[in-house]
Amino acid sequence: MISIIGAGPAGCYLAYLLAKNGKKVQVFEEHGKIGKPVQCTGIVTSEFEDIMELKKEFVVNKTNKVRLSSISGKCIELELKKDNYILDRAKFDFYLAKKAEKAGAEFFPGAKFIKGNKDFFIIRQKDKEKKIKNDILVGADGPLSAVAKLAIGFQYRVCMDNDNFIEFYPGIGIYSWVVPEGKGVCRVGIADYLGRNVRKKLDFFLRNKGIGRGKIIDCQAGLIPGYNAKIKFQKDDVFLVGDAAAQVKASTGGGIVPGLIAAKELAKTITMGGSYKERIKKLRKELLIHSIARHILDNFTKKDWDYLFKLFENKKNREILSTIEREKISMLLFPLLRNDLRFLWLAKKLFF
Repeated sequence: MISIIGAGPAGCYLAYLLAKNGKKVQVFEEHGKIGKPVQCTGIVTSEFEDIMELKKEFVVNKTNKVRLSSISGKCIELELKKDNYILDRAKFDFYLAKKAEKAGAEFFPGAKFIKGNKDFFIIRQKDKEKKIKNDILVGADGPLSAVAKLAIGFQYRVCMDNDNFIEFYPGIGIYSWVVPEGKGVCRVGIADYLGRNVRKKLDFFLRNKGIGRGKIIDCQAGLIPGYNAKIKFQKDDVFLVGDAAAQVKASTGGGIVPGLIAAKELAKTITMGGSYKERIKKLRKELLIHSIARHILDNFTKKDWDYLFKLFENKKNREILSTIEREKISMLLFPLLRNDLRFLWLAKKLFF
């Protein structure tokens, strides 16, 4: 029996892949309803399509238009080579859970993991504790399983007009965003390190950055784990995947695609054997580069942001930025350097 703790995208997708291959799988989710509460902006790159088919039931919008705004008000507009997709996270998680269930996985909502190991663990459900036997244990229960937590993200769903541009505001908090759902609704949010009063900053962002404050539909928040190369994501037959293993792009906070990639490789490891660590070697490399990029950006001053935006006034630099997917950040730096050696300036920000 394989027990998965957490019914987010990584946990549900892993359950589906394992059940499809004839494995007995049970999934335990702390919350009473899969997909709720929503704790993610839900934007993915076209890399998502390399993993699974997009469905109208969970895709609410798509766009290839991005607007980047600096602290000083400088603006860059990009037309991406491929579309980005905005997901309804609750519907997406529910879709994956139903897909896994149809393949034979069992789900237990409202079951909180208390403690355990690869042989057995204890859950609490309806105020009663129960001992569960298993052969393989997978932690897919989000950032609280991680060794390090990067930040907290907080967003409002707001009634407001938008020209279908995804807007990013680097340097406001760690970064801030406006993501169009369509039909006059946007997700407006900010991510920042713990203890920095993120909600207050978000309210200020709404009032002072030219966005305008419309009717707030609801509020959503969640922890964003920071990638840590020292995290042990496997010990014997206990594994971590997704946010639990901090498999998140530190530069943007995106974790859906990395989590799905890791789940796919973990499923192969469990069904076919081999090393989980080796199977996700390429992913770990990309996440490490994202972490380095985050460190560089954290060292930026207002003057540095202005200079970076100045570099992207160059048409060719913007074309390169528009072509490379965020999942493949390792492919971005060398083309930029070949075109413009001024990007070598970024290296000194590793240390200053």
